[in-house]
Amino acid sequence: MKKLKFIFFSFALFTFSFLPFKLFPLAFISLIPLFTALEGLSKIKKTLILLAFFYLFWIIHTFWILNMEVEPGVEKWLILGLIFLPLYMSVFNVVPLLYTESRFSWLLTPSLWILFEFIRGRGDTGFPWMPIASTQLYNPAFRMLARIGGIYLIGWLILLFNVLLYLYLKKRKLGILITWISLLLLLHLGGLYLYLRPENSSEKIKVAVFQPNVLPREEYDPKEWEETAQAFNEFYKEINEKVELIVFSESALPGYFRFSLREQNLVKKISKKSGAYILLGSTDVQVEKGKKVPYNTAFLVKEDKIVAKYFKTHLVPFGEWLPFEDKFSFLQKLEFGQGDYRPGKSLTPLEVNGKSFGILICFESLFPEITKSFVLNGAQFLVNITNDGWYGKSLGPVEHFELLRYRAIESERFVIRSAKTGISAIIDSKGRVLKRIGLFKRGYFIYEVPLKNNFTPYTRYGDIIVYLAFLIVLSILVYNKLGSGGRND
Repeated sequence: MKKLKFIFFSFALFTFSFLPFKLFPLAFISLIPLFTALEGLSKIKKTLILLAFFYLFWIIHTFWILNMEVEPGVEKWLILGLIFLPLYMSVFNVVPLLYTESRFSWLLTPSLWILFEFIRGRGDTGFPWMPIASTQLYNPAFRMLARIGGIYLIGWLILLFNVLLYLYLKKRKLGILITWISLLLLLHLGGLYLYLRPENSSEKIKVAVFQPNVLPREEYDPKEWEETAQAFNEFYKEINEKVELIVFSESALPGYFRFSLREQNLVKKISKKSGAYILLGSTDVQVEKGKKVPYNTAFLVKEDKIVAKYFKTHLVPFGEWLPFEDKFSFLQKLEFGQGDYRPGKSLTPLEVNGKSFGILICFESLFPEITKSFVLNGAQFLVNITNDGWYGKSLGPVEHFELLRYRAIESERFVIRSAKTGISAIIDSKGRVLKRIGLFKRGYFIYEVPLKNNFTPYTRYGDIIVYLAFLIVLSILVYNKLGSGGRND
């Protein structure tokens, strides 16, 4: 019974450290009661407890799946998704916490945790949703450490603080407590220095962001076009200021922009009046090897000309495509209600009047390596376009928006976000939200976005902490097998 109380207490602390509660200090201690409850249990019992713990946690943070507005017949797959996705996510949390009683747990547990988080976000099935670093988004000092080592450095440190304090409570060694307090203070002071340090930029770009708040509907629903045309015509009447770039959302206009004269005419008149380039999301179709291949695309338009375009490189698994179906043709016969898009290959920034920016379409905002590549290729600011209207009034769109703030911090770049139904925003290079249009509201704003040319340590060196974590785990394994004569610590 005592162990059960510890588990429930730990679950409460862990859950309340994440969105939407934002009680970020709890993250540094939230797993200690769980570690205590696992003491002396067999590996099988530990595994079952940890699976239940994290399965419930991930149900809370993926429940928005059921809010998705989908075509008839697809609902059953959403229910299956809610059952199996949390189970899949839980596996990546279970293994790292099986060794909290080992000799080198203060190194092993944090290293295993971020290795498994890193793996969870890799490849065609990558889904780096709500890493433990997301607990620190409302901790201005600590979140700035992402500029040095990214979200995985922050995650490693959070687990380190949990294990160190657990070891102190278990062994009552004053040195451990002094180390815990000193390290926590020093890291926060370092982060505070980065947060308070002035960041100036003389060069800027004047940008407008429009959120039409038109709900997505089944394809070719004429009502969606009517509402879209009305919203965009109102925006056309309202914008009386010259800007360099106007950002519309992913799926800004229903249908295929490149093949729709009415959509092109609507964009043309807005571009002509404002003097702006317009960035918008739509589906494009390319003919490859005699077949029509659809891409989730961002078009850069000036009046009646498509100046450039970007094909989304990381598609939503089981949403926009079935992973690996481009490599294994038999998978193309399976139908789960997914789209049939193909991933793009280029991460080359687009330019407006010589000012360079990287584009993150929807789900791509979760992947720091995409942002990193754009910045290394010359992006001076970032643009995220998305359509989160499918998820309704749920935690999904909020979490999706909040996680984007780390991309600004890691790269020291301003981020412009345009969402069809919200949340649209301007995020500065320290992760602060300067402008914002909430969920299911119509509106627009204009902002002069500073341009940046420098590279942060994270941009230069990436996730070096992950490779160090791998070396730590490997070294401990070698030590246990060779240095201790095969004894399992």
